[in-house]
Amino acid sequence: MKKYFVLGAALLFCNFSQAAVYMIDFKCDQEAYRIFATMTLEELDSQFLEGSSKLARYHDLTTGSGIVIVEADDPTLVIEFANGWSEVCESKIVPVVDDKIAMEILTR
Repeated sequence: MKKYFVLGAALLFCNFSQAAVYMIDFKCDQEAYRIFATMTLEELDSQFLEGSSKLARYHDLTTGSGIVIVEADDPTLVIEFANGWSEVCESKIVPVVDDKIAMEILTR
């Protein structure tokens, strides 16, 4: 019974709305870069749905690959963003943590 009380208290006081960070590792064909080059930075940033935001995007133009770092309240928002480019890009979405959280996890 005690463990259920502790679990209930933890659920009650935890902040479940805290956003998580995801890394999208992508590889795109040339058509994707033709589309990308026609867009403004504002148009590119507006592709991220409410509840998510781009923290960074880096490209390796020699291979057509790169990463996008996204913060989101819900992982489905990241999936929906990546799906918008799925006809011209392959992508993998991975949750990532910063050094502080990594150290907390590793020292438990």
